[in-house]
Amino acid sequence: MLEHLSNGKLAGVFMPQPRVLWSMCESVILTALAVGLGLWLRYDDPLTLIGTFRWVLLVPILLALRYGSLLGVFGMLCLVSSWFILKFSGFYPSLPFPESTMLGGFVIILICGEFADMWRVKLRRADSAASYALERLQNLTQRYVLLRLSHDRLEENLLVKPYTVRDALVRLRDLTLDESDRIQLPAADDLVHLLAEYCQLQRCALYRVVGGRIEDEPAALLGENRPLDRDNELLQHALDHRLLAHVQQQGYDSNYHGQYLVAAPIINSGGDLIGMMVIERLPFLSINYENLQLLSVLLNFYADIVHAGDEVDEMLDRWPTMPFRIASELAALVRLREGGRVDTSLALFVADESEQAGLILDALARGLRSLDLAWWLNDGVLMIMMPMTGESSLEGYVLRTEKWLQEEYAFMSLRQAGIQFFYRHLDQRDPEVQIAELLEAAGV
Repeated sequence: MLEHLSNGKLAGVFMPQPRVLWSMCESVILTALAVGLGLWLRYDDPLTLIGTFRWVLLVPILLALRYGSLLGVFGMLCLVSSWFILKFSGFYPSLPFPESTMLGGFVIILICGEFADMWRVKLRRADSAASYALERLQNLTQRYVLLRLSHDRLEENLLVKPYTVRDALVRLRDLTLDESDRIQLPAADDLVHLLAEYCQLQRCALYRVVGGRIEDEPAALLGENRPLDRDNELLQHALDHRLLAHVQQQGYDSNYHGQYLVAAPIINSGGDLIGMMVIERLPFLSINYENLQLLSVLLNFYADIVHAGDEVDEMLDRWPTMPFRIASELAALVRLREGGRVDTSLALFVADESEQAGLILDALARGLRSLDLAWWLNDGVLMIMMPMTGESSLEGYVLRTEKWLQEEYAFMSLRQAGIQFFYRHLDQRDPEVQIAELLEAAGV
């Protein structure tokens, strides 16, 4: 029904667009047929003017209802003309011109024509509204189909890879890691099992690297692995280029028959090679860019946490109050920022001397998200490190904070609450330089 309305079919059947020549011809033809029918049925009174209902008036009435007032009046004029033609032909010799019949007919025609014109306008409006509704419905249908396809794709990805980088970083941070350098690869077993869960590893080994040489004894194993093959092509490529190597990368064809599918070096932000992971078995569908990228991200993040580079020591020397975890993770997150893989933002809140502003900062420090870390520079200055937070996520965080201020303290903004807000999105530069720029902009 909606489609017929939108295509104008319903209005076209009952109230077609008047085509002048055809409609005038139709009026003349219908009037002639009505008179001819009257001559056949009632030869002495073909116009049904004597002693009965004026059936001949149905012709102009139908024309007025179908085409409007103008064609109805034209049909009535055709009927008047037929009276004079019949009168001239010898019909109705003693009957005067039926003024009341013709005048009443004109009134009825005008009323029916006005009714038709009014409903023609309404039908056109209904056609326009139905056409718009049908167009919106088609757009919504297309969007629904795209949404359904996107949902199915996400569901498929969730079945194949049910974890995100955020979940993996949270789990990796929660591992019991010794932050000293006395242990080469602390929590190695926990790391291997975490990678097996997030990257679908089935059989792999984690080795320490001391002085650029891989130790013979593995620090952690997953499954039954063969002894270390130092002459493996993938392993040598990973050591020489200090990059993750796998069997599907360019340069390895069907002639490769080594035991390793992936060789991933563990390198911290200072460029120190502290370990090597070799993978002997994992599902075929897991040898893809996203999964191997996640593996590299987690290994590098692990390396920066357990073996901090010189840049971490420099930040701790410059700002003694900075927590070690923030310094080490900042160095790791700057590395992850390369290639746009993981966005990180720094938010700086500077409170005035009012007690209420200090209470608000305390509440912000207590309401950290899962990956966020807080650093109190002093009693009135709070910095929050926000991993996995880009521009839109930071904007959403600020909007939620200001909404919370409106509900709890009746403040419309952070500035009204006596708190200045500064932020910076991390790039690939030295984290110490970026923090210094942020503090300088805030005047801290």
